[in-house]
Amino acid sequence: MRRFVIEVGMGVDQHGQDNTRAAEKAVQDAIHRSCLCGLREVVGIKSSDEMLVEVLIGCPAPETVDRERVLKVLPLGRKKIEVRQGGLSGKTLFQPELGDKTDEMVVANAIITVHVP
Repeated sequence: MRRFVIEVGMGVDQHGQDNTRAAEKAVQDAIHRSCLCGLREVVGIKSSDEMLVEVLIGCPAPETVDRERVLKVLPLGRKKIEVRQGGLSGKTLFQPELGDKTDEMVVANAIITVHVP
């Protein structure tokens, strides 16, 4: 497999301190800037199952991330995920009615790499 596309994204969960939600947003941010028209036109892929999409997430609490939920954000390809310590947490407004448990927001980063045969 060869690397075809690498894209970076960032996601924030401002209320609820949900690392999974921040990771989902980071993946969405990355893939919304990519057009993979070259998969068919340049590489000649016939089926999206021929490509491998690797997701690397950095967030403050990697052990809390629901990996399957994050991978569901990806519309195509065989999928693989790694989650590690990273991202940020920082002070924001404490709004219990919005699901807050603390006064922190969670920031996750994603690197999406698409591999082709």
